[in-house]
Amino acid sequence: MAVTKETVVEAYHRIKAHVHRTRVFTCDALNSRASEAAGTPKQLFMKAEHEQKVGAFKIRGAINAVSLSKADFVVTQSSGNHAQAIAQACKVLSKTAIIVMPEDSPAVKINAVRDTYGAEVKLCKPTQEAREAMSAEVVAGIRAEKGEEKAEEIHPNQDLRVINGQGTIGLELLEQQPDIDAVICSIGGGGLISGVATYLKAVKPEVKVIGAEPERARSAYMSKQEGKLVKNPPNTPIVTIADSVKSSLGANSYPIVEKLVDDVFIVTEDEIEDATRFVMERAKQVIEPGCGVAVAVATSKAFYEKYPDVKNVAIVMCGGNIDLDNLPWVKRRRMDDR
Repeated sequence: MAVTKETVVEAYHRIKAHVHRTRVFTCDALNSRASEAAGTPKQLFMKAEHEQKVGAFKIRGAINAVSLSKADFVVTQSSGNHAQAIAQACKVLSKTAIIVMPEDSPAVKINAVRDTYGAEVKLCKPTQEAREAMSAEVVAGIRAEKGEEKAEEIHPNQDLRVINGQGTIGLELLEQQPDIDAVICSIGGGGLISGVATYLKAVKPEVKVIGAEPERARSAYMSKQEGKLVKNPPNTPIVTIADSVKSSLGANSYPIVEKLVDDVFIVTEDEIEDATRFVMERAKQVIEPGCGVAVAVATSKAFYEKYPDVKNVAIVMCGGNIDLDNLPWVKRRRMDDR
């Protein structure tokens, strides 16, 4: 399987009965913030994937991949959003989901995977290597017991079926807002931006596709700088409030990012927190910090200094699954109270 405009369209027809066609909305406060940063008027268009089923865009890729899988048991590893998506997809499509999650995943995501969507959860150490090792072990165990074809791992961002599913966001976005000049996506493993970039660059190549990363997890930024795949440090937990975008680019997402993504910007923890809180307070939208990464770039001076001619900027609001007790400003208040 490849990732092309045509395969994204096929994925759209495959998944559309199972996902929301999320709205595109605007917010005067966010427009003002972007315009102030740029020094000229800007218009932001938010693609509301935080209102998607399971609270994140991930259901698109999950439904597409599970629909195409011949296995009865589907295994994946994820800090939360892809985990919920695979669990829900398996529930809808009558398959069994087993999810490997880092032990530091937000409680709201673990509880949703296990209690709401009915998947089995296995916890591992909070490193990419531990996640991948346990997933492989689970798949091997099921295959040894039940047969080679009975179990399959669906990777959260390197599975081409997943990338095609995520690309359907680009398809909808161009239909809903055809005059966009740029699209900004948060990047973890790169599945979202790879799918979106593939479709957009095929249909409207002049649109700038921009990645956004936390400075503490900047695999895509470093990869673009060095012209080769650069992963985050191995066997090292990444500490960032943007828990959903801590992964590195991989063998399938990197070539697409290198070829089709125009630029990647990094933002600090303070900028992520500020953007997330601003959206909650002023746009009245519940988003997770991983989404705040893209908002921080879309309202930054750095972006508009480099791309002053863009006027209509779309942001993929990638998710809204938050652990309320662990929001940074809530945690600080608890510490102050002590």
